[in-house]
Amino acid sequence: MGGDRSIAGRSRLAWADAARGVAIVLVLLGHTCPPPYTTAFIYAFHMPLFFMLSGLFLRMDEPFGVFLRKKARTLLVPFVFYNLVLLASDWCIVALSPNFHEPVDIGGRLLGTLTAWRGGFWNSALWFLPCLFSAQLLLVGCHRVSQGHNQTQILLWLLLSLAGIGYCRWVGYPLPFSLDVALVATGFLLMGRQLMRLNLRGEAWWYWAVTLLVFATSTLENHASLGGGDQHVDLSTSTMGDPLMFYLAASGGSLLVIRACQAMGGAKVLTWLGRNSLAIYCLHRIPLNLGIAIWKVVADPSELLPPPHSYTLIRSLVLLVFTLLLLIPAVYVVNRWLPWTLGKVVKSEK
Repeated sequence: MGGDRSIAGRSRLAWADAARGVAIVLVLLGHTCPPPYTTAFIYAFHMPLFFMLSGLFLRMDEPFGVFLRKKARTLLVPFVFYNLVLLASDWCIVALSPNFHEPVDIGGRLLGTLTAWRGGFWNSALWFLPCLFSAQLLLVGCHRVSQGHNQTQILLWLLLSLAGIGYCRWVGYPLPFSLDVALVATGFLLMGRQLMRLNLRGEAWWYWAVTLLVFATSTLENHASLGGGDQHVDLSTSTMGDPLMFYLAASGGSLLVIRACQAMGGAKVLTWLGRNSLAIYCLHRIPLNLGIAIWKVVADPSELLPPPHSYTLIRSLVLLVFTLLLLIPAVYVVNRWLPWTLGKVVKSEK
């Protein structure tokens, strides 16, 4: 990266893509069921990081109809299409290896797809996309109500976040389009916008030391308050533990990744992963499930589900590499022949 390392600098896309690349690798690693403390640190901030990065370049002043159509195309179309692909893939995996998997609830999964409802037999594996859609609409609504006044936006964000935290803490039942988590996520979208507005640098040694200390301390404290062991923060299940520790850990971890990627200037591998993070997110369950199925057959064919102690970091890293290798050609195919499934505008050939 060149000399300009500010958030608004010329190379902002490179570092933002690199940060998305880090985030999507953490998503994949988290889905391989790594050891408890690894999971606790990953889940403490990896989805808030995605929300924060989405807020960095969110355009607030577009005509609402244009904004709504664009977000529906880029978020809801991939959500519906790839949920149906995942449903078909899961059904095939169960049909091929019924002794290792529970039957697929087709009706429940279709309901989850049509209503963007997550949890239970309505599980929607791609819950983040409609949640981001809802959160962005909420933030745009705050912007319009406040008429662009920054302090008013922050107050509205605070009210929405408190409402989301309260609902998730005391009710916890998922809402359509993940509106419950979207209320919480508006805070991270706004943090991203504030980062862009304030143009923070944070390159002094004390920045790294303080942010790392806040992140590690708040993550461990929240992990302990949730009961330790396999318990961890998980936005998809509305599990956040102590609200203050949750926000401190999520903000600290996200800022560390963002500043590290700004300092690096965007490594090529990470920027490629970041530019293709949507395709990777939509597709990764298929090669990951295949890898898990192979692992079960080769490494432990006698167990339906391996005991917790077998979820080692080595196993997770093997599954991560296997998944990424299979995703490379899959991402190429989707970008080359099915770009509309990712919400990309297909230019007509003249």
